[in-house]
Amino acid sequence: MGFAQPRIAGQSGRGYLLGSKDMRRDESCFIDRRAFCGAGLAIVACTAAGAQAPAPLPPEQFPLDTEEQRIADLVTANHILADQGVLDSYGHVTARSLKNPKHFLMSRNRAPGLVTAEDIMEFDENSLPVDQKGRQIYNERFIHGEIFRARPDVMAVVHSHAPDVLPFSVTDAPLKAMIHMAHFIGSDPVPVFDLETVEGPRNGMLVLNSRAGAALAQKLGNRNLVLMRGHGMTVVGPNVRRATYNAVYTQINARAEMEALKLGKPKFMNEFEVQRVGQINRAWEAWADHAKGARSS
Repeated sequence: MGFAQPRIAGQSGRGYLLGSKDMRRDESCFIDRRAFCGAGLAIVACTAAGAQAPAPLPPEQFPLDTEEQRIADLVTANHILADQGVLDSYGHVTARSLKNPKHFLMSRNRAPGLVTAEDIMEFDENSLPVDQKGRQIYNERFIHGEIFRARPDVMAVVHSHAPDVLPFSVTDAPLKAMIHMAHFIGSDPVPVFDLETVEGPRNGMLVLNSRAGAALAQKLGNRNLVLMRGHGMTVVGPNVRRATYNAVYTQINARAEMEALKLGKPKFMNEFEVQRVGQINRAWEAWADHAKGARSS
């Protein structure tokens, strides 16, 4: 199961799922009578009030997907996540290679805020560098490699030590979608990966091999993120921009949830509310501009 598409309201019962391939021709003209009457009354009410129904959001335009564009987005993502405080000097971001989908792209071992296009390296399906050229590489690259292996739908991975998610990785308090911009977290608690279950009590708290990386990928399952006990989080997305958005708003949601817990019991988003899909390019452009300004100042 990959990234879920939002369901259409009213699809249960006598309605149908838009775009269903097995929909019979005569069903394409079927309209539930109650839905028709309800829509008619709504139109009358809106007309009487002089209001208009909001126009649907146009689909977002993304640059042509090339290997070069993925590298460019990867560099920008490193800068954004460092600037937003999601990545410290030890976090990292990856993108699946377009030329060879079994491979992935990742910076050499360098602080995210300093990454350039020249730092990006290619790694194979076993998380080994294709051409290391004497460059130092990240120890925890297995996080990324094993997720790409287990999840063909994932095109980008962010591993972060974001401080605001850490309390949820070591307590029984569940991290769940609470603010609308973090809908992708879901209405169920985010799973927590404990390296001790794989490496035993004498572990170094780091994912340093394929076995541990595969266990992390299994704990992630079909979700958009997984917490790591006392370590941080790993977030995925269908492209670098979405994964970056997810990482930023996971941290913001965690921060808001901790504040809400001080006041009482938070009300989380329900199963329908989390199906919304938000725009990301507006945020991406603003974050990239801010990160560029921070780097030049």
